[in-house]
Amino acid sequence: MLGISYDKPKALLSFKNKYELPFNFLCDNDKSVSEQYGAGGIFVPSRITFVIGPDGKIEKIYHNVNVNTHGEQILKDLTK
Repeated sequence: MLGISYDKPKALLSFKNKYELPFNFLCDNDKSVSEQYGAGGIFVPSRITFVIGPDGKIEKIYHNVNVNTHGEQILKDLTK
């Protein structure tokens, strides 16, 4: 699992440590990754989750993510 954000690496590491997140972040400060996935935004990327299989193909896309419940939904879907 990877998180992708426009934030700088130091800010991403601070966020990861503050919330004790078990995954790393990619710094997309030039917005190129977000734009390629259709998640680009002027100031912040859209909150979209892509489940990408081992073969590199997108298996599922979650739009309009609710940050308070989304983790539970992904875990439920992936453990089916």
